[in-house]
Amino acid sequence: MTDKERERLLRELAVLEREQQQVQRELQRFKERLLRYEAKVADDVADDVEEEVVATPAPPPIVERVERVAEAPLVSRPATASSTADTAVQEREKKYADLEFWLGGRGLLLLGVTALVLAVGFFVNEAIQRGWMGPAARVLLGAGVGVVAVVAGERIRAFGYRTYGLWLAAGGFAAIYLCIWTAAALYSLVSTPQAFALMSVVVVSAGALGLLRKSESLVALAALGGYLAPLLLRVETTSNVFGLGYLALLTAAGLWVAYRGRWLYLASLAVVGGTFLPIANTGDPHLHGVYLLAVVAAALGISRRHGWHYVSLLTVALGWLSLWAGGEGWGITGIAFAAYAAVLWLVGLVASLGMTDWTFEEPGKLLRGADELTGHVLTLIPPWVFFAAAMVGLEDSVYRDSSDAIGFALALVLGVVYVSQAVWGRPGSGAASSAMRIGLGCIFWIAAPAILWENVELARAWLVEGVVFTAAGIGLKSVLARASGLVAFALAVFCYWISVELRPEVDPAFISGWGLTGLAACLGLAAWWLALGRLDSLESWENEVRPFVLLAPAVFFLTWGTAEIFRFYDLLGDAARWELARDLSISSFWMAYAAVLLSVGFWLKQPPVRWVGLGMALIAAGKVFLYDLSQLSELYRIASFVLLAIVLLALSFGYQRLRRA
Repeated sequence: MTDKERERLLRELAVLEREQQQVQRELQRFKERLLRYEAKVADDVADDVEEEVVATPAPPPIVERVERVAEAPLVSRPATASSTADTAVQEREKKYADLEFWLGGRGLLLLGVTALVLAVGFFVNEAIQRGWMGPAARVLLGAGVGVVAVVAGERIRAFGYRTYGLWLAAGGFAAIYLCIWTAAALYSLVSTPQAFALMSVVVVSAGALGLLRKSESLVALAALGGYLAPLLLRVETTSNVFGLGYLALLTAAGLWVAYRGRWLYLASLAVVGGTFLPIANTGDPHLHGVYLLAVVAAALGISRRHGWHYVSLLTVALGWLSLWAGGEGWGITGIAFAAYAAVLWLVGLVASLGMTDWTFEEPGKLLRGADELTGHVLTLIPPWVFFAAAMVGLEDSVYRDSSDAIGFALALVLGVVYVSQAVWGRPGSGAASSAMRIGLGCIFWIAAPAILWENVELARAWLVEGVVFTAAGIGLKSVLARASGLVAFALAVFCYWISVELRPEVDPAFISGWGLTGLAACLGLAAWWLALGRLDSLESWENEVRPFVLLAPAVFFLTWGTAEIFRFYDLLGDAARWELARDLSISSFWMAYAAVLLSVGFWLKQPPVRWVGLGMALIAAGKVFLYDLSQLSELYRIASFVLLAIVLLALSFGYQRLRRA
């Protein structure tokens, strides 16, 4: 067995192993969905049916039945066209029935509760205008209607109409909540602390009823009322008791209940309220920072436990937004701001380690791609946000003069962190993708020199990185390392040519630091092209880009040599005296360059190199015929044509020998 066949078999084995892991993950996720569905069905039956049931043998659990079916031998059942059509019709009718019962049951119920609340509001408004009752009577009337709605909802639920009763009770709690706010904000019947305490009682009561009846909607409504209470009553946010203490207690309770009940929407609400509301608070800076980190860590923990990936994305986004928007108001600046940003990034990083399941429960292609994008966002964006926060913090600290050097070192460290995770971490997709982490690390390494250097010094740094990346890509057979080397060489060429105008006027040609840097920048791309020739197999994009990578340094080198010849004669002074010598030198350089390229192409047996050399020879011939013929004196013109003839005849003879061979 040859080495190529062995590598091919190893690649096929790796593909089969990845597919097997994917099938196992899909099976595990399917079992978890069935368990959740079975638990939900059991809860609904326990709440809706309150009559005696004749004792009968219980059917086996859903997961057990599925496993039995999976283990049973397959029986061939030929599917007919009529059975397939009947199944499609039944599925369509079921969807229409589900939509009809949802609109008729819950949609009309929501409209009815809204209409009832509006009717009470209109009645109170009419009573106010006609002077039928005072402010206290109005508030008590509204609260009484709310109490009646809560009691009636519970009674209706007891008769088997669970959703109807719970929603009616939710409307009653909302009415009581609004009446308390009206008594404090509009009529000043109660003080702000008293109203806040009464609202808290309503929130706790609604939440307790929601927990007792296992209703996520009612618990989420209670949590929403809890978050809105300080805003509606304009409670003094400078107090830690009414500020962070209250928010911490409410958010912790919401996240805990969401974790125990697997209530995704309640978790989302707790994340929004717990991270967004503290932005307007003031007080002790470290207390705010620790609170924010604790909320983000807890939310990411339960999101990872239950696979709520978009809740993870929401947590990371709002966590960074809260730090950036509220940090200055909290008093978190300078090194403290950079430190809290570092911990916030590390919390998100730890939460995403080893995560390989980045797909929605529904196997839709669009949703699968969106959730995989969520994993990429969680991996890619936070390090850059942290890096920006660290640089901002350094600019406002005593380390301002050393911020560039610290930023350079920090970028190198971030690159090491991500490459290390890719090498020693678990393989997978999304946030755990090895290729994604290696790419992120290489990006940090490539961007790091731009923090500390500029102009020709930056070009030299990128040249060094290009050599290192290319060598690593060849030795380790890493596609990303080779791509990073190509990017580094291209950036070096670009940086050199855009900064060439800053070159000192007295800088010597060819042998100075500027001249040698330009030569190395041109040859770096050629070295990358030659290095890829040592590999047995290349990626498709590498095969496509190689001809352009060879052509680019050839053109750059021709331009560099011509520019250096011009500089050499310009430094001699007396331009009119040296004009003929300069033109002849340029023609000689072009023809010699073409001859060297063709000779190297013959020696290496590389047609692309010979094609580039042939193109350079044609360009040199064109210059002699079109420019030297009219601009040079008779003696120099003869010398140019003699030199051109020698080169062209020699090259032609080389092609004849190659064709004959």
